[in-house]
Amino acid sequence: MIVDAHMHIWNQVHGMIGNKTPVTPVEKGRIRIGDHEMLGMPAYLLDCGARAEFVVAEFDAAGVQCGVVVQEYLDGEQNDYLLKAVDRFPGRFLVHGLPNFFDTDNAKNEAKALFDRGYRGLKVPASHMLGQVRVDDRRLMPIWERMETSGFVLAVDLSEGEDQVQEMENILEAFPKLKVAIGHFGMSNRRGWPGQLHLTHHENVYIEGGGLVWLYRDEGYPFPGAIEAISKAIAEVGAEKIMLGSDWPRTMVDFTYRQSLEFVRTSTLLTEEEKRLFLGGNAARLYGIEEPAEERSPIPLITEG
Repeated sequence: MIVDAHMHIWNQVHGMIGNKTPVTPVEKGRIRIGDHEMLGMPAYLLDCGARAEFVVAEFDAAGVQCGVVVQEYLDGEQNDYLLKAVDRFPGRFLVHGLPNFFDTDNAKNEAKALFDRGYRGLKVPASHMLGQVRVDDRRLMPIWERMETSGFVLAVDLSEGEDQVQEMENILEAFPKLKVAIGHFGMSNRRGWPGQLHLTHHENVYIEGGGLVWLYRDEGYPFPGAIEAISKAIAEVGAEKIMLGSDWPRTMVDFTYRQSLEFVRTSTLLTEEEKRLFLGGNAARLYGIEEPAEERSPIPLITEG
C-alpha cells in the first residue's frame, strides 16, 4: 500500500507568506507572490484550482491508496473544502486543519472548532511563523495537550536548520506521546541537517519526504541525493520513522507525480522492506490506515509498449 504523506489540495489560492506577502492566482497555473509572477502548479490547472479529483486521478494512475493533505499559509486555509473532499472521495484523503496561529490568542478556540468539525490533525506551517510566533508559545500548549490526549497528528514544516528544533523539543518534553510528522524530510540538503531528523528519536515522531524531489530538483530523476538522504535517515533513526511525500501539485512543475514515488519504488539501494515502510507502512501506522483488501497497482504507460 502506498500512502502519500505530504500533499496539498485547494479550491482556490488566497494565501500569504509570513503573514505579510499576499499570494494570488493568475491563470494557467501561474500565481503572484507580491509583485512576482511564477508557475506555482502545473499549467493545465487553468484556474489555479488544485482540486481533489485531479490528484485522485493521479493516485489511481500511480497506484496510490490515499494521501495526507497538509495545508499551507502559502495557499490559504482550505478547511471547508477539505472536509467536502473527504466526503466526496471516501478513504482517499486524511486531512489536517489549519488554524490561524498568527492570531495566537484565538488559536486554541479555532483548533477546538476544527476538532469539533471532525479534524483529527492540524498543520503548523512553522517556517512562516519564524520570528513572529513560537511553536511552543504558552497559548498554544493547550492545543498540543489536547492532541496528545486524543491521539491526533501534528504535521509541522520547520524552518531549515535547527532554528525551531528546540521549540519542538520543548513541546515533546511536555507532551511525550504527541504524534508528529516533520515535513520536507527536515530540509535534508540545507544547513543544519540532520538536526530536525533527531526529533524522530521521540517515540511518536516521524519524518516525511514531502518536497524531496524539490530539494533535489537540480539532480533530476532518479534523485540520487534523495536516496542518499533516505539511507542516512534509516541509518540514524531506522526505517520505521520515515515516510513518502510528493508535495503535489507544486513539485509537478518540474516532474511527474509518478516520478515522485517511482524513484523510491525502483531504487536498488533500498531493501524491499525499507521501501514498504517508507512508501506506506509507516504512514499507515501513524494515521491508523487499514490495509486495503486489494492493493492498488500503477496503470501501465503507453510509452512502455
